[in-house]
Amino acid sequence: MNEQEIARAVAAAAGVDEVQPKIRPGTQIKANALWEGSCSPNQPRKKVGLFLVKDGATALAVEGAQRRLTLALPFPEAAVVISGPTTKKRQAKLVGYSDSERLRRLAEALGVEQIVVERPSFTRPPDQEPVPLQNLTHSESDLARLASNLHETPNVVLQGPPGTGKSSVALALTHSLAAAADLRAEDCQFGRLVAARGGDPHALLEDAEILRLPLVWEFVQLHPGYAYDDLVRRVVPATEAGGNLRLQVHDGLLPHLCRLAERRGPGKPVMLVLDEINRCNLASVLGEFLLGIDPGHRGIPVRLQVQSTGLDSEIAVPPNLWIVGTMNTADRSIAMVDYAVRRRFRFLDVQATRESVHSWYASDSERGEIAAALFDSCNAGLPPRLRTGPSLFLVTTDTAEDWPERLARRVAYEVLPVLCEYAKEGLRDRGPVIFGPAALPIDEQKVAASRLAATLRGMLATAQAIGLSGHEAR
Repeated sequence: MNEQEIARAVAAAAGVDEVQPKIRPGTQIKANALWEGSCSPNQPRKKVGLFLVKDGATALAVEGAQRRLTLALPFPEAAVVISGPTTKKRQAKLVGYSDSERLRRLAEALGVEQIVVERPSFTRPPDQEPVPLQNLTHSESDLARLASNLHETPNVVLQGPPGTGKSSVALALTHSLAAAADLRAEDCQFGRLVAARGGDPHALLEDAEILRLPLVWEFVQLHPGYAYDDLVRRVVPATEAGGNLRLQVHDGLLPHLCRLAERRGPGKPVMLVLDEINRCNLASVLGEFLLGIDPGHRGIPVRLQVQSTGLDSEIAVPPNLWIVGTMNTADRSIAMVDYAVRRRFRFLDVQATRESVHSWYASDSERGEIAAALFDSCNAGLPPRLRTGPSLFLVTTDTAEDWPERLARRVAYEVLPVLCEYAKEGLRDRGPVIFGPAALPIDEQKVAASRLAATLRGMLATAQAIGLSGHEAR
């Protein structure tokens, strides 16, 4: 099958009209096609992404897709198909959520097994009620701190190691503000509001409903390929009726949000979440808006470098446009955030603490104490900026018997590989993680998973026995 045949087969199996394949090296595939709708207000979020690996690094591509789908974003039917540019359909790889009907149909049609990702707590299956705010992976103190800082300065970056809930804190704020008006966060999302009005962002400015919403927000996933024309303004070719080619200029998300914030007025926030700001050259992406977002320059128009008839030549960034960035302190690309960008943001630390593990397992103290102890063991000796976040130790299961195996697999296949990379870079010794009687080798995942599952089962049985005997004694 060639590229077009693969795309047609995937579209038919997924039940969508068209699938646009993305050809990338395996190291650059992170399921970003599923996020494109959040960057383009004229386009809804995609339900299936097709990636064609041009360098044969399929394993890396699968790992990237798995990591992306564990982010707390609402994609109940999201599925990722990974293949080579020319291949047999049975050689494709499928990544998605275990309860995704679309993933099941794709697997049957293509004749391949599913690579299942545990659904983040923020997402929900179709036709179910929104997940309560308290089930989101975040600290309530971090949420209150973010809200109070945004009322003081419009630009805030949440920084910390992976898995600490930085994105969840930002998204939890949208839920909190929306819930105050008895709305869901999705009801206030810019892309969905525009799509409901025929895909025209300008129609949103004429709608009085926009003034009654407690906030309007949008989420942008940044990556190394993200550029100025993705966020600010782009030039695209278009074919006229006579077949002549001409260039058109279109505003990106940021100018639309600026106009919307100005239309809503003071005290009515518009929030833009820029996830993983150190994964791109943010100064280049913002362009002249690097000056416009400066808290001391808010409300003063900046002249855009790309001009066109019918588009504003100057745009001001209103004070009520909140920009919330997230940044991974364990990422070596952190140095790409230069001083010009840094001085325009207030940086808040989101730390990896065992308290988040305890609070998440509040209804099951035995599992909470065991998971917190495992969290401590995995992070022993690591500086705060490198610690593995608590979200990787939060596992839900239908039955208590499944919990040890699922937590063991998560730690063995998601936590230990990171520790192994730290060891290669000299940031950690190469010794095993010591957890109770078990020594978990950081470079032997299957061995570690087996040992950890057995240890967790034993600890859980002992804790439950002690709890039961204590209850009987009372």
